[in-house]
Amino acid sequence: MLFLVMPKATDSKEKTLAAAVQLFRRQGFYGTALQDILAAGGAPRGSLYFHFPGGKEEIGEAALRLAGETVRGRIALAAQAAASAEIFLTRLARGMAADLESSGFNDGCPIATTALETSAQSEALCHATRRAFQSWEREIARGLERFGISSDTAEGLATIVLSQLEGALLLARTYHDPRPLQHAEQALTLLLLAQPRT
Repeated sequence: MLFLVMPKATDSKEKTLAAAVQLFRRQGFYGTALQDILAAGGAPRGSLYFHFPGGKEEIGEAALRLAGETVRGRIALAAQAAASAEIFLTRLARGMAADLESSGFNDGCPIATTALETSAQSEALCHATRRAFQSWEREIARGLERFGISSDTAEGLATIVLSQLEGALLLARTYHDPRPLQHAEQALTLLLLAQPRT
């Protein structure tokens, strides 16, 4: 399961956002110029300013919403398709690893990459990254609750799961090696085995 497969873009606005997500994953927000987004999305310059009069920051905010919602949906699908909490988290870790490996270890998390760069400079982008991460935590918690973990416990576990996976993704990308995500998968399985179920 590839984890961040963007929906098929059909118009210039969607193509611009899909291109921005991919570029932010690879180059970061500040490493991506408007020219890069225009070239990758194939949209004319006029349509960019028509759809995004606020310029690059507005594109960034919309791209983060799109990426955040895409990943949230993938988390929900992984929970629905799993037979246990352990399989659910295994699918998350393996999906992230498959996505990273398929990009040649070039494409990281667009939310984390942008959050690290922009949290002190842009309130709008900081808010967008926060919303995305929080939606992922809520979806992970919902997934865990499906398998008998109490809501209070699931909430705390969701933060641990997301922290573990995001940290492992960063290490795997840095090392050009999927093993940190494999280790995260093992650690999360052990953590789940220690949790009481209803």
